[in-house]
Amino acid sequence: MAGHVFCRDLCLERGEPLPGTGNLAERVLLLAWPRGKWRVPRFESVGMDEPLREAVRLAMKAGIHVALVDRVGESDALPSLQADGIAADFPDQQALAQAISHFTAGEMFEGRADPRTVVLCCTDSRRDACCARYGFATFKTLKAAADPGRFNLLQATHVGGCRFAASLVVLPQRQRYGRVAPEEADEFLATLARGDIYLPAYRGRPGLPQTAQVAEHAAMAWAQAHGLPQASVSLPDIAWPDDEAAGAEFAVTVTAAGTPLSMRLGAEAIPVHGRCDALAAGKEPEITARWRVTAFAAQSR
Repeated sequence: MAGHVFCRDLCLERGEPLPGTGNLAERVLLLAWPRGKWRVPRFESVGMDEPLREAVRLAMKAGIHVALVDRVGESDALPSLQADGIAADFPDQQALAQAISHFTAGEMFEGRADPRTVVLCCTDSRRDACCARYGFATFKTLKAAADPGRFNLLQATHVGGCRFAASLVVLPQRQRYGRVAPEEADEFLATLARGDIYLPAYRGRPGLPQTAQVAEHAAMAWAQAHGLPQASVSLPDIAWPDDEAAGAEFAVTVTAAGTPLSMRLGAEAIPVHGRCDALAAGKEPEITARWRVTAFAAQSR
């Protein structure tokens, strides 16, 4: 791919931060489908009958993240559907479509318990070249390093953030990670096995405003560096600003194991090309306000 400009490389060059980009759908449904048949949009993937396509489309419309998943050479070993620690198989596409429709309506399908931590690694080359180039390399390394009795490593369609490849989602914790390199595989998996968050690649806690995600990430990093549990971090119950214009500032105090951590956050204008095809088409970047910590001090108690 000579001469190709990767949005992931440009994102790094521009210094776009990861913390603050952790939002994720509350419900995630995994549908086994061979990687070679993935298409964009995913409900138009090769081999899907119309009822299944419609069930997937309506699930996505309802705000469910439907990820098509596969492994290298192991498609037949995957259950048809997985969600919330339950895996199930179905005899045909009609039954599969019905199960997805019921899940969309809030009814969990019957199946067998699978307590393993799921790690989705986006390798969706149909979506973006970065996911193929960086995502697949990281997936292969993670798959080789992971204990299959503890981790369920899966290739997945687009999980959000092509420019952050390799992009990963960890379930059921609903953690999003970006820029996970193959050489980080062992440390990444060991951190998850301890029940901790891998902070170097962590994008932030879903459901929080961008400012709160950024502040919490900084506080957890401080806590970890001082031998304190990440879970000792406590955010104040305040109205957090979000989506402010570049140049906005915000001061806040977060605690870690009772230690007050004073921070100042600033919103910076970052040019963003979310996908490689936008670069190839010569589109102008989207100027986005991204928050980062500009001052940090631990107060004595």
